[in-house]
Amino acid sequence: MLRLLFLTLPLLFGQPATSSAWSAAIDPDQPNATSVHWTITLSATYCGGYAIGDGLFIQPEAPLSLPDPVPPEAVLFAGQAADVSLQNGILRVAPSPLLAQSMVCMQGDRPFTIELLPSLGMTNPDAGTYTVDVWKSSTGGPVQLPIVVGASP
Repeated sequence: MLRLLFLTLPLLFGQPATSSAWSAAIDPDQPNATSVHWTITLSATYCGGYAIGDGLFIQPEAPLSLPDPVPPEAVLFAGQAADVSLQNGILRVAPSPLLAQSMVCMQGDRPFTIELLPSLGMTNPDAGTYTVDVWKSSTGGPVQLPIVVGASP
């Protein structure tokens, strides 16, 4: 039994998660819907917290926009409280400093989400494909993620 435990633990904890592409989704995705829930799926290495430097940055391209101010309770980082600030239309999101972080280190990138909750009051534009720029402070340029409203053109 002990031998089985030593063989299975590395398989359970030593394997990196499948690294998936970053993505953004909205719910509902109908044109002109109100109180929309955004889910941005990202990945980063994890060792005592996600390796994101001083945060993740989110900048919707026109006609998408963020309301000002963005209250912290309207944003979740990996399903938990977030530390947020909005400056010049760019939202910085990081884990709340009040949350305890696991000191466990894991191989490879680990997926997590940033959620902009319906209470933020986001509204969809007309049907089409739009762009939101997302980047980690540790990386230079943004990754452009498509957001599809309505049927794909």
